Amino acid sequence: MRIPKNTIFIAVCVLTISFLLVAFTSSPNPIEPNRYTQKIAKDNATFVMVDYLTGFDPGLRTIDRATFVNNATAFAKVSEIFNMPTIVLGDEGGFRGDFYPMVQQHLSNDIKIERHTASAWGSKPFRDAIEKFGKKKIVIGGISIDICTQLTTLDLLANGYEVYVVVDASGTDQPIVEQAAMMRMQQAGATMITWGTLASELMVDWKTPEGPKVGKLYQEHSAWGGFQDAYAK
Repeated sequence: MRIPKNTIFIAVCVLTISFLLVAFTSSPNPIEPNRYTQKIAKDNATFVMVDYLTGFDPGLRTIDRATFVNNATAFAKVSEIFNMPTIVLGDEGGFRGDFYPMVQQHLSNDIKIERHTASAWGSKPFRDAIEKFGKKKIVIGGISIDICTQLTTLDLLANGYEVYVVVDASGTDQPIVEQAAMMRMQQAGATMITWGTLASELMVDWKTPEGPKVGKLYQEHSAWGGFQDAYAK
């Protein structure tokens, strides 16, 4: 028995319309919350600033020094604005030089830790400070991204912490070295972030008490300051 062509055509049309109705009326399934979708907040994160010392300037080739100091200062100001628990790694003197003054002046509530290990995790005072703060998320940045920052990150991840690397407040000597470090940390489970994203993520809403301070931060340390000035006019 042959089915008329017009019957087949009508059946195909009905099926097509049915599929389209299902596609447009069914809501998408939300992504199940996980460590990558949960936002950084004032009550769940600790900052770690790695070796922001002038003595390491000669090895800094992946980012202009002025830009690096600008971004590192912004990172420190984010810590200050939100009163974040912050660990500052570094030992002044000798070949290490001094802490960047513009960074140090915004870290009045920090804990400074000197260590003799490439990974800060190898230093008991660091582990004690991390445990004392009791935060699961660790936001880290500094020199160099492929040695001290990376090795500390890998150890933190191995010990159950969720690590966010502030890539624009970090640097090293070669682009390929920086890329390899970022890839390895990401493959291990770290998340790459920038200081601007960090500031807005912590702020949440411009109407919070920190909102005007974040606006000033952008004006002083990013191109968005020019946008805000133009908008205000």
